[in-house]
Amino acid sequence: MPRKIRCTVAAITDHGGRVYTVDLALAGAAPSFRPGQFLHLTVDPYDPSGFWPESRVFSIASSPSDRRRIRVCYSVKGRYTAKMEQALQAGREVWIKLPYGEFVIDDSIDAVLLAGGTGISAFTAFIEALKPEHPKQVWLVYGAREPKLLLFREMIVAQFGKVPNFRVLFFTEAGSDGFSREMAALARSPQCLPGLISLDLIWPRVTDAASKVFYLSGPPVMLTTLGDHLKTRGLAPDRIRTDAWE
Repeated sequence: MPRKIRCTVAAITDHGGRVYTVDLALAGAAPSFRPGQFLHLTVDPYDPSGFWPESRVFSIASSPSDRRRIRVCYSVKGRYTAKMEQALQAGREVWIKLPYGEFVIDDSIDAVLLAGGTGISAFTAFIEALKPEHPKQVWLVYGAREPKLLLFREMIVAQFGKVPNFRVLFFTEAGSDGFSREMAALARSPQCLPGLISLDLIWPRVTDAASKVFYLSGPPVMLTTLGDHLKTRGLAPDRIRTDAWE
C-alpha cells in the first residue's frame, strides 16, 4: 500500500535549461518499490490528519535498494513545476506518497527503452542494476535537447562499458558533433546521432527490432508520435508499453 512520508530536500542539481534533479532524504524508510514506479510529490504544507494537497507525479529515479533517499528529475513545463522551481531548496520539507504504477520492465525478454528528456528517470534504476551477465538484450535510445541534458549519462556510459548486452543510442538536437567526438574517444563508445529520436534510424540498428518489447517514457508528443510509428510497423499493442508521466 502507498505511504505518505515527510522528506527533506538534501540537494538540487541544476542541469541548465530549467531541468533539475532533486535528492530527498526521507524521515522514515520508503515502502518497497520496483524500478519504473512513480510517486506523488507536494511542496505545499501537509497535515497527515487532513487531505493530501495538490501534487505532481514523478518517476522514481533512484535504486530500490536505498529506501532512505529518493531521487526525482523534473523539467519546468507548467504551473506546478514552475512553483517547484521557486519553492525547492536544500533543507526544505516536502512530502511524498509512494509507490504507484506498473511501468516495470520485464527483464526476461529483449527490450528497447525509448527515453526523452527527464523521461529517462523511469529507466535509471533498472539500468543501474544491470549485471554484466544479463542474458537479454537491452537497448536504450535516449534523446535530449543538448548533451548536458542527457541526465545520468556517466552511469549509462559506465554500464554500457560493463554489460555486453546493453546497447545505447543517444540523440541530441544541438551540440551533436562535439558530443559524438567525446563519445568516440571512449574505449567502447555509444552511438550518437543528431536530431529527434527517429524510428527510421533506430530500426536498422536494433537487431530483429520487431520481436522486442518497446518501453516509452518522455513528453506527451514523443509518446504519441513514436507510439503511432511503432504501430505502423506492425507491433502488437502488448509490445508497446507507455509511461504517461505527464
